[in-house]
Parts: sequence; structure tokens; C-alpha cells
Amino acid sequence: MADLGLRIAVEDGIARLTLDRPPVNVLDMALLHDLADAIDDLGAQRDLRLIVLSGKGKSFSGGVSVAEHLGKDLQPMLEAFSRASARLLASEVPTLAVAHGAVLGGACELVALCDLGLVADDAVVGVPEIRLGVVPPVAAAYFPRLIGQQRAAALILTGDTISGAEAARIGLFGRSVPREQLEAEAEKIVERFRGLSASALRLARRTLRGANRMPLHQAIVEATDLQVRSIPEMADAQEGLRAFLEKRQPVWSHR
Repeated sequence: MADLGLRIAVEDGIARLTLDRPPVNVLDMALLHDLADAIDDLGAQRDLRLIVLSGKGKSFSGGVSVAEHLGKDLQPMLEAFSRASARLLASEVPTLAVAHGAVLGGACELVALCDLGLVADDAVVGVPEIRLGVVPPVAAAYFPRLIGQQRAAALILTGDTISGAEAARIGLFGRSVPREQLEAEAEKIVERFRGLSASALRLARRTLRGANRMPLHQAIVEATDLQVRSIPEMADAQEGLRAFLEKRQPVWSHR
């Protein structure tokens, strides 16, 4: 996978997926399929607590390959991007995107799809596809849910870019920090996840994903029912509750 632009490292319950395709980590079909496959494969590691997606070099990513928007490549390219997007949404392992530099087009969509997004204040963020005469389908479907119809329309219909700080302010991404603090802040988040139960995180991820698909009143009922069914069967849930009552640190088995 490294030859195709995706580097994978797993250590102590944390998986790091790094886009490494100089100069700006363009997302072509091969890289997108590798990304989707990696997320699938990592889900089988029961003690995994977090998947971190980042970009090497001067940018997170300049977006999906423009050349693969032409001719017979268009449909398989869009299907490859849709598959990678679907894997991010369906991942039972929480995901964190750490982004700097250019975060454009499909790259902007991928960061928004992650559970947590940490971006540099001075990052250049946007979906400029309209300037090329095309439309970003994931952004059109998803951004209005995150930032409202008019803010999403302003980004998609004009193709204008905004800063990472503005992207965080309007809720497109979770948080922004000065560029020089990005790596240190990301490591603070990673360390928080190292101390958590993998099975509890998976349950939380399933609950969040299910709740987003239905009206609020139904989502509350379904989320409550999922906890009632799952918690008695989870060793870590029982351990965490008992540890609190016994005033001690829990010892996670990630089951």
C-alpha cells in the first residue's frame, strides 16, 4: 500500500493511516480503494481504539484526481470515493482526521466524515469542484446536515475556500489550532483514546451512527434500547461500572 500512497502503522490500539503521494496527496482510485480496504481490515482488530487519518508533506490532500473525472474513469472514480466515504461512516472504530495545508474537494469531504476533525488554523479548506463544472456529491448530501443549508450552499455553489479556523467555527470540522501545535494536539487526543475501552468505543460509534439515521425521538428510544441489550454482555462495561463503585482504575479487556 505504501507504493500507492497510503502508509499504515498500528501500535498500542492506535492505527495511523497517512496519505503519502507527493506533492499534494491526490486521491486517485487506487489510493481510495486502499483506504477503504484498510478501514475494513482494521475493524477486525478488537483492541483498536482509534484510526488517525493524516497527510504527509505540505498538505493533507488536494482532493480527488481531476484526470479521473474524465471519460470512462468517471464512474469507477466516483464509486471508489463513495466506497471510501461509506467505510468511514460505517467504521465501528472511531476516526480522527488531522489536516493541514490544502484540504480540498474530496479531502475536505473525508475530514468532515470522520468522527473527529482537527485542522490547522491556516489550512485552505473547501470544495472547489463547481469551478471545474462538476459537483461534490458527498458534500451536497452531507454538509447541510453539519453546517446548515445556506452555509453548505455557499461552499458548494461558489467553490470558495475558507480557513481551517473558519471551518471549525461553522462546525464543518471539530476544532482548529495553530499549525505549529497541530501534531501535539493530535497526540493529546490519541493519548485520551489509549486509556479507553475498545468495546465501549465501538458501542458508542454504533449508537451515534444509528441515531443519525432517524428522527430525534426515535433515535433516543433506539439508542436506549441498544445500551440495554449491549451493556450486560460487555465485559468492559461491567468492569468500568464496578471499578467506579470500587474507587479504582478499570482494567480493560476490550471485550
